[in-house]
Amino acid sequence: MRRPLRRHLLRLGAALLLGAATAAAAFAQTPSGAASAACPATPSGTVYGSSPVNNYLLLALAPDRMAGLNFPWSKQAAQILPPKVLDLPVLGGWFGQGKTANLEQVLRQRPSLALVSGATVGTQASTAAMRQLGLPLCPVRLDDMADYPAAFRQVGQALGIAARGDALAAAAQTTLDELAALRQRVAAVKPVRIYYAEGEDGLASECSGSIHAEVITAIGAHNALQCKDGGRFGMVRVSFEQILAADPDWIVTQDGPAMHAIQTEPRWKLLRAVQRGHVLFAPQVPFRWIDRPPSFMRFLAAPWLASVVFPGPYRAVFHQPIVQRTQDFFALYLQHPLTAAQAEAILHPQAVDYPTKY
Repeated sequence: MRRPLRRHLLRLGAALLLGAATAAAAFAQTPSGAASAACPATPSGTVYGSSPVNNYLLLALAPDRMAGLNFPWSKQAAQILPPKVLDLPVLGGWFGQGKTANLEQVLRQRPSLALVSGATVGTQASTAAMRQLGLPLCPVRLDDMADYPAAFRQVGQALGIAARGDALAAAAQTTLDELAALRQRVAAVKPVRIYYAEGEDGLASECSGSIHAEVITAIGAHNALQCKDGGRFGMVRVSFEQILAADPDWIVTQDGPAMHAIQTEPRWKLLRAVQRGHVLFAPQVPFRWIDRPPSFMRFLAAPWLASVVFPGPYRAVFHQPIVQRTQDFFALYLQHPLTAAQAEAILHPQAVDYPTKY
């Protein structure tokens, strides 16, 4: 490590504790880093997303402006993302379980702006670190799907690509309006309860209100798991007896090993959802749609889930086959056109292709 950089990092470490309180207070001026917070104009240079939630927002808005990754891409990303994005350096970030950024690597990329969000973890550590690195901050509220239209406009305006931000914001708002109409329709029918199976054995899940299970309630279904979780990371451990008592109408998972367990272990066959073939493996190209991280892909995950669980109400509200909607989504949000056959393949993944990874 070069001496100036080493000295800078030593000073940084000494200052972080003092800076954390100041940064937290500044960030708290707008709840959870609200999208109305000031975001400095940054028409050029790269941008560091301090967590996957805001780095993926940047991917949709301006992939050419990304300074780096929080963790390596999964193999399926190569189907969609351009080489320049796939080859970005891994800089780390703040996204739970003690994960932090490699500050030396962040400095080496010389980003012009840092995005921070409290969607999945607190912002004190990331905000303090970015301030001590001397990076201008853009606090972005991404606590739930309803925050995305404002966030797209906010960051798009800051990066000098307001038209792109407006286009994504309009598309996100249209989907939110459609989902609201869908919830109105399904409210009149018998409640449908969905268990979200996570982890290698399927015995981890999300409590009601979790950002990681928002797709379920977005379509008007109910989370089959009744529990309380004070954290934002989720993945609460449950017993099979709890699942058996809930006896959900549907099960959805993103974890290949969990899908295998549900399909092969005799105890899962005690559940009505398994007996009726109501077990779904969620699409995961170019990365997980439902959560981990909970990103803009939920604006496609929710229509996909609705098209399977509520096919009649889906057709009445969305007026578009899910294959066509997938093509349109990829063309807009990821700037990658798909053929109908490619969209079909993405919508029906093989569980063995996607091992559990967090």
